[in-house]
Amino acid sequence: MSFGGSKKILVGGHAILDELSDEKRFHKGIGAIVSKVRHLTGDGLFTAPHDAPAWGVAHRILMPVFGPMKIREMFPEMKDLAQQLLLKWARYGDEEEIPITEDFTRLTLDTIALCSMDFRFNSFYKDEMHPFVESMNKVLKEAGTQAQFPEIINYTLRRFAVDKFNAEIAIMREIGASIIQKRRTHPVDSPDLLNTLIHGRDPQTGEGLSDELIIDELITFLVAGHETTSGLLSFAFYYLLANPSALAAARTEIDTVIGTAAITVEHLAQLPYLNAVLRETLRLQPTAPIYELIPFEDTVIGDKYSVKKGDSLLVILPAVHRDPAVWGTDADVFRPERMLDGDFEKLPKNAWKPFGNGSRACIGRAFAWQEALLVTALLLQNFDCKMADPGYLLKVKDTLTIKPDDFRMKVKLRRGRSATQLLTALGSVEGIERSTAAEGDNEEDGAAERKPMTILYGSNSGSCETLAHRLARDAEKKGWAARQIATLDAAVNKLPKGQPVIVVTASYDGQPADNAAKFVNWLEALDGKPLEGVTYAVFGCGHRDWQSTLYKVPTLINGLLEKAGARRIASMGTADSAVSNLLSDLDAWQEEKLWPALGHEADDSGEANLINSLLQVEISKPRRNKIYSNLVEATVTEARLLTAPGASKKKHVEVKLPPGIEYAPGDHMQVLPVNTRRDIQRALARFQLTWDALIKVSNKKSGIFPAGESIAAGELLGNYVELTQPATPKDIRILAAAAANPATKAALADLATLFSDASIGSARTSVLDLLTTHFPSAADIPLQFGTFLFLLPPLRLRTYSISSALAHHPGHASLTFSVVGSQETAAASPSTGPQGAGLPHLGVASNYLAELSAGDIVYVAHRPTKAWFGLPERLTTPIVMVAVGSGVAPFRGFVQERAFAIRTNNGTEEVAAAPALLFFGCRSPGVDDLYREEWDRFEEEGVVSVRRAYSRVEEGRELGRGEWQGYVQDVLRQEGQKEELTALWENGAKIYVCGSPKMAKAVKEVFANIAWDAARKNGDQEAAGMAAGEWFRRFENERCAVEIFA
Repeated sequence: MSFGGSKKILVGGHAILDELSDEKRFHKGIGAIVSKVRHLTGDGLFTAPHDAPAWGVAHRILMPVFGPMKIREMFPEMKDLAQQLLLKWARYGDEEEIPITEDFTRLTLDTIALCSMDFRFNSFYKDEMHPFVESMNKVLKEAGTQAQFPEIINYTLRRFAVDKFNAEIAIMREIGASIIQKRRTHPVDSPDLLNTLIHGRDPQTGEGLSDELIIDELITFLVAGHETTSGLLSFAFYYLLANPSALAAARTEIDTVIGTAAITVEHLAQLPYLNAVLRETLRLQPTAPIYELIPFEDTVIGDKYSVKKGDSLLVILPAVHRDPAVWGTDADVFRPERMLDGDFEKLPKNAWKPFGNGSRACIGRAFAWQEALLVTALLLQNFDCKMADPGYLLKVKDTLTIKPDDFRMKVKLRRGRSATQLLTALGSVEGIERSTAAEGDNEEDGAAERKPMTILYGSNSGSCETLAHRLARDAEKKGWAARQIATLDAAVNKLPKGQPVIVVTASYDGQPADNAAKFVNWLEALDGKPLEGVTYAVFGCGHRDWQSTLYKVPTLINGLLEKAGARRIASMGTADSAVSNLLSDLDAWQEEKLWPALGHEADDSGEANLINSLLQVEISKPRRNKIYSNLVEATVTEARLLTAPGASKKKHVEVKLPPGIEYAPGDHMQVLPVNTRRDIQRALARFQLTWDALIKVSNKKSGIFPAGESIAAGELLGNYVELTQPATPKDIRILAAAAANPATKAALADLATLFSDASIGSARTSVLDLLTTHFPSAADIPLQFGTFLFLLPPLRLRTYSISSALAHHPGHASLTFSVVGSQETAAASPSTGPQGAGLPHLGVASNYLAELSAGDIVYVAHRPTKAWFGLPERLTTPIVMVAVGSGVAPFRGFVQERAFAIRTNNGTEEVAAAPALLFFGCRSPGVDDLYREEWDRFEEEGVVSVRRAYSRVEEGRELGRGEWQGYVQDVLRQEGQKEELTALWENGAKIYVCGSPKMAKAVKEVFANIAWDAARKNGDQEAAGMAAGEWFRRFENERCAVEIFA
């Protein structure tokens, strides 16, 4: 096409764009709209011509401000403003139709202003926009209008509009000048964009920026820094709401990684699906949809198209991003999965270009990406979102950038929260430690004895320089003295020998940093082995979105040094700022590669420093504890076996509680257990894993694992999942789907159909049992380890009755429990499952507790009992307690509390304590007669009367006073007992029962008949007309409290 004599060539395919992206052949052009915006922003980074000297000066000065480390430091300010948006929407209510594009524009403008110049527009707190914003909107709209007309029309028929356009520009530039003057009058010590513009100097020329150029750049960032990001957010929410499966996947990832916690900057690197959503959004709707390229000379593109010097090549990104040759037949479909890490890196070079090209690409890309991730994550974490108009079809509004037109949403706070509760939940804004360079002129005593080291960096954005200083600080702790921390160019012809040389550098679109180019050229020109005697290591930084040039320069330097005779002392380290924390990656490389390599070469003088460093450790609570916010750390003070050898084990464990934890008799304690060694080993063997194999779990499927962290396989299986949970029919169907053997597939399908949940559960057949005992061949069921984890529920807390009274032993609590199975006899006689023999079931928590000994740490939580299971307020109320086995636990606490009360009130009560009876079911005398000596002492003191029922008594064994053969319900029916119980009932006794469902039912029937008989004898007509059980229901909980443990 030709317009007014100039040729315009439209580019809509990837192959041609890939060729045009060569900056040696083509440069950025200034299109019609951009040329109009240039009246506002002059030689700012966005609108400066390719050959403007001011662009190079400003670009070099500003690059460090937008490095990944500096962007991370802006997170608190970004979060501050994002939370303002959250609270505004929360207060709207769920029926308000929110014009999200307008609010996103307010948000992104306020964010760039606060982060770059510490200036608040406060757009969310005013009905009218700030004068700067009003003028900006008018200027951008008029720029688009002027671009549609020839200049003669604009300056004749549209003269009034042009004059108004210039007046609004003057207002904006005056406001910019006032911001600069205010900063100069009231300086702040902050390395933000405004201070950098005012005080920065070009590292190449030493030049600074004039006030006019400072205003140009200031306005450039305010305009470009908010328009595209607000469009990205708006389009992203349109596509998510139009694609429910993508919305569900994004929310699942956020709930898994962040949950209800306060979002931190570390979370953002753990959201691969949300990253893919934003990438796919910009593929379909690049918010700056067109950019212009111009050939330096006459040339041929695509091997057949001739273009002249100065011709305008307009890159139409929506077409390029839908090129079927790259994106396939579904190029028009929103499918974030194609943009996930791994697939994204495999895309052809220059296939995805929403941020422009090469050196003229958006300098604020990392800023916009962090902001977009944060805002999207916060909104999906806290709101259910839907389209205000379910039938809305996307309409695009086109000005300087593109946005959805008249797209509105309705939002509703998740989890039943109110706006006030959201305000509380948002909590504080986490700060990020500001990076500072090490001070080289403040050496500590002993520095002279440290071994020398040279650290060189190549850095445009400032990140590699920051890492170099971090490395120097760490080196000092290891006994080294980094006396030279310099740019790579400063080391040309001056690489030292006899000391380690550590290089920290990055690639910039495949090229060295400005302060490393001479060094690379020098290395490339070396002949022979002139660097023999030099020892070195390289740490490279990059960003995976530039996949074709990722680590190109660090890798080149790494190879050239070795080629020239230098000796590499450690393999090259890398850090990808797209997905990780550069400092963390540097730390890991140092500890895993660099320091071990140097430690082998270091003499003894460095070992003491190394040892001292290793001894400085930080201890925190286990990662899994974060799942349960109410857990406290308790210390085991006593652990003992209560039963005779050979009997079913029952144990006593006492713990010391942290200060401030109080409980009442009958309360419960929840315990965070660990799976048994046997079952962990079974799972490891099934999937051919070692105990210390590192597992990194995908965040899309489960919220129970530490997000984005590697966990040892044994730790993961032991601490996070239920290995013995009975399988469900759904679980079995999934195993059937995974089965490769037809016979196995059919058998599992039959199991899923024939066995109900209850029947599977009664056999206690777990997924692990099915995979290791019933269908042990991995070839028959080639189930992936991730699928296995997905089938397992999170490891849950186990609840036990506390078997002590706080008054008896302040600050302590005890548990009394039966050990279900035993790890010592794990290979004993098998039980049967639905498909043959299986291993005996081992109780997870009981075996965990059984292995504890004095001094061990256990994580517990206090849980109050129901009010009706507590002791009566007065000692004058009779109580009758009935228990079997370890069900006696709460009653031990009752009796200890009662003993303390009796001792305390001795001589002060006008009426003696009422009777307390304990009916205790055991198996055999001397075998499982729990706490016998303790009960005997309490009986001697008159605190309680214990009646024992032994279900098994050796032939010829004589029973003593208060002992019977049979079950507790049988003892209750004995004539002598029945009369006593009737008298106690009529005197207001309260009955407590703790045991199995079968036992509890039988005991309740006995007491129902006792109470019913007494009522009828006393002339209760209502009792005479009802069955005993029906009539007795009125006393449940109030006078007959039952606690059942399966």
